[in-house]
Amino acid sequence: MTLPAIEQRVREMRDSGELSGLPGEGAPLPVDPDNGAGDAWAARHLVRTSRARPEWVVLRQEIEELRSRLAARVRAHQAWLERRAALLDRVPAERILREVAATHAADERVRNQQTVAVGELEALVRRHNLLAPSASLHVHVVTLEGLRAGTGDRRG
Repeated sequence: MTLPAIEQRVREMRDSGELSGLPGEGAPLPVDPDNGAGDAWAARHLVRTSRARPEWVVLRQEIEELRSRLAARVRAHQAWLERRAALLDRVPAERILREVAATHAADERVRNQQTVAVGELEALVRRHNLLAPSASLHVHVVTLEGLRAGTGDRRG
């Protein structure tokens, strides 16, 4: 159909009443959130409606989730060490060396796992910071010491 034919059909439908009583009739059209975008209107509209996000935004969300999980693991390990230290105060003398050695071995294993996890998180942070369009959007590098102190990053 050509544009004049379409306009003619819409007029016929309006005149016959086929377009009356439809939901939203007479209400103003919603404001277009991309209205002030100028020449970038189509791009913004497409990104907004498709929920597309730049890779650095996806990485930022992943970094925050991993950082939260790692911080929880670090806190849980610190609490375990505190409980273990309290337990070692009550262990009979004949078992203390074996229990201390077991505690140190478990602590070393967990700290090694945490160090690997921080390295993986650092790699994501560095990738994010390379892709982010501005230095003000950069994420601070995570350190194990910072996580133990409760801050998570090198700023302390």
